Amino acid sequence: MNILFILDDALRPAHLGCHGYPKPTSPNCDRLAAEGVRFENCVSVSAHTFPPIVSLLTGQTPFTHGMMAPRDYERWLKHDAWRGRRLPLHVLAEAGYLVDGELVSRWAPLGFTRDQNDLDAYLDAHHGDKWFYFAAPYPTHLPYNPPQEYYERFLDPDFQPDEDTLRRLDIVRTRMILHPPDVTAAMETDQEDVIGEGDEAHKRSSAIVEFEQRDTPGVHALYDGEVRVFDDLVGHWLDKLESLGILDDTLVVVTSDHGEELLERGHVGHTSCNLKGTLYDESIRVPLILRYPKRLPAGKVIRQQISQIDFMPTLLDLLGLESPLPPDGTSLLPLIEGKTTDFRAEVYAETPPAGWQALPGDERRIWCVRTTEWKLIVNWDPNTGTEISELYDLADDPGEQKNVYETETTVAARLRTALDRQLEQRRRNDG
Repeated sequence: MNILFILDDALRPAHLGCHGYPKPTSPNCDRLAAEGVRFENCVSVSAHTFPPIVSLLTGQTPFTHGMMAPRDYERWLKHDAWRGRRLPLHVLAEAGYLVDGELVSRWAPLGFTRDQNDLDAYLDAHHGDKWFYFAAPYPTHLPYNPPQEYYERFLDPDFQPDEDTLRRLDIVRTRMILHPPDVTAAMETDQEDVIGEGDEAHKRSSAIVEFEQRDTPGVHALYDGEVRVFDDLVGHWLDKLESLGILDDTLVVVTSDHGEELLERGHVGHTSCNLKGTLYDESIRVPLILRYPKRLPAGKVIRQQISQIDFMPTLLDLLGLESPLPPDGTSLLPLIEGKTTDFRAEVYAETPPAGWQALPGDERRIWCVRTTEWKLIVNWDPNTGTEISELYDLADDPGEQKNVYETETTVAARLRTALDRQLEQRRRNDG
């Protein structure tokens, strides 16, 4: 079994046809879902890229692995913080897998061997080998600038933008960081970005912008056009695998690192792009689709809530390999095979409000614990010693608009106890 792990940055499941979106954004992803397993409620561990990558490929939460901010990344990548640590990708390499991918040298401590940025050439060269390839396309990350025909395809026919909206849409097309005037991105202070400056289409760039709700149809059309650009890539790769005769020998995974705000709270992007990050569902719900017809059923939909930390235990279970470290996640195979309907009650997430672009000294955090029925969000500012808590009844209020923290005190206390256990885990690991 080969593994093609496709992670599209900032891909919202709510904008995929297989998740019920009415516009034709994702025929190839929809095909994968029809021929494989789709997870309806997969939750990210964070609202910016770095922590989810580590969690997906280790099976551990950020409370355990501790990788959250640029200073953690620098210690991890440049100062050998994980020297000698044996991780799941090392186990794959020991089992005879090539472990490569697109721009993966920036994630080298996880066990990647080399950057191999041309997937077509890679498949031509290695279709007879065993491989794990990490594909990291970027279309749905800001800026959203799809081909004009794709933008027009997804534009509501009655949308008539005025000059101000057109100006803001042009900013969405051309800038990576879009934030209101009361915050500043680290890159705007000339701070060096330890992860690099981005590729040609995603150079670090910023603009101050205050959106209005009348911009929403245009923003959605730009984003949907980029979803279709991504889906075209998926279709091309599926065709390539099929032409080489190895499609059915390959586990194809489609997922994302985090979600994306599209003006639900007045902003566009996620924590590192709008600097007003949140852990509401639009920011942390992600797709997860697995296709491998030799082992996984076709058209299966799993509705139980899962976390990104469950992916690696599932992969190792499929391969019959043991995890080299204690995972926080659990294999999803029993759910997929119908051997159980029970799964963990809670999932957790954490983010700095400004994500990767937090200024030096900004130690604020947002934490959440989520069940299928409830979500507790805690906003913590160590500089002022203040906490602001929010509680949402997801069954009655899926848009998370009505904070019931003051009235649903029993639920709030139960979830806070669960969150405190995770925070204590972090303190022990930092200890």
